[in-house]
Amino acid sequence: MTGQEIVNLIRSLRADGMNDTKILNLIEYIETHDPAKNENDMKEQ
Repeated sequence: MTGQEIVNLIRSLRADGMNDTKILNLIEYIETHDPAKNENDMKEQ
C-alpha cells in the first residue's frame, strides 16, 4: 500500500468508528500476510 492509500484507509475506518489500535492491527495484518503464500500452504495439505 502506498502512503496515500494508508491515509485514506485510516480516514475511512475512523469515519466508520474504528479506533486507532484496531486500525493499526488491521494494517499490520494486511502488510504481513502474503495471500500467495497462504494459497500455497493450503495446497500442500
